[in-house]
Amino acid sequence: MPSEATETTATVIKRARSRPVAAPSVANAGRGRGLGAAFEQRFLLFLALGQRGIVIVLALAVLVAFAAGTVEQRWKEQRLRDQVTAQQQTLQEAEARNARLTSQLAENDPAAYRAWVEATARRQLNLGYSGETVFLVNWHEPAAPAASAASSPAPQATAAPPPAEAHWQKWLRMLTGE
Repeated sequence: MPSEATETTATVIKRARSRPVAAPSVANAGRGRGLGAAFEQRFLLFLALGQRGIVIVLALAVLVAFAAGTVEQRWKEQRLRDQVTAQQQTLQEAEARNARLTSQLAENDPAAYRAWVEATARRQLNLGYSGETVFLVNWHEPAAPAASAASSPAPQATAAPPPAEAHWQKWLRMLTGE
């Protein structure tokens, strides 16, 4: 028969499970047994819980992780719904603006618009239709009248500045390198 000194671990665990373990108190730890005995009692309690305790703790951890994931998914879903609502509102505003501009375009006279574009092109860009001759007039300020016509012996002809070079001539000169 095995002696008490050579007890197996299984026997110790069975004995620890069968007897109630008192929670160590600070007052009890100071008397005789010390901190080592309190640690030993907690270790035996942990062994008594054994695999069932570990399974319960793991199940609770999985449950908490599942709940946290579900809450996070609901939160993300709500954010996406808010974004979709904002984008739909922006789309509706753009469609309303498009309808308003389309109605304005239908109301306007296209012939008047074309005439305005042609006048602007002729005036500002010096453009014309093919076959037309575009004349560029260089307007100068009239010369100031002389202070007294009698004091000057003979009117001198003032030399007019050379005419301004047309834009196409400037481009041509720039491209040919002259």
